[in-house]
Amino acid sequence: MKSDLVEVCILGKTVGLKGALKLHNRSDFIEQYKKGAKFYDKFGNLLSIKSYEPSNSLVIFDGFESIEVAKELVNRVLYRTVEDTKKSCKLKKDEYFYFDIIDSMVYEGEILLGKIDDILEVGAGFLFDIKTSTELISKGLTKQFYIPYQDNFIIKIDINSKRVDVKNSMDILLNS
Repeated sequence: MKSDLVEVCILGKTVGLKGALKLHNRSDFIEQYKKGAKFYDKFGNLLSIKSYEPSNSLVIFDGFESIEVAKELVNRVLYRTVEDTKKSCKLKKDEYFYFDIIDSMVYEGEILLGKIDDILEVGAGFLFDIKTSTELISKGLTKQFYIPYQDNFIIKIDINSKRVDVKNSMDILLNS
């Protein structure tokens, strides 16, 4: 499978006789599901949308227009390339793609706290899952901690240099 793929949805059960599948969106960009949009499965197969009905999240793929053939796709996870994702999903000011933030280095002042290992969605917000720097681990601090994605903690995100500047986060690390 390609290494530049981003998970976007999971296909659920078939609906009706014409090959429609329930689409379970796992992204923030419902507008990417439109006629002609292309997706990959874990086997590297390319699937192209023939039709999509947003009101009930039903999708039909070219070549899978019958219930018998569409059943092959049930429970498949679908992916898009990073390039296609950036082209089809428009971000607002101060919005970022997960894949642009993950692996960014996190600094409070000049101190490297660690690297963003994952982003977790919790309730109405997000947490950056930080893998603590080896220097701080050697001083007896925990190997992992979380920083809320809120103005009280995040000063600046620079996706070009893969750097996130934070405040009030050393306290979280020290108390983790």
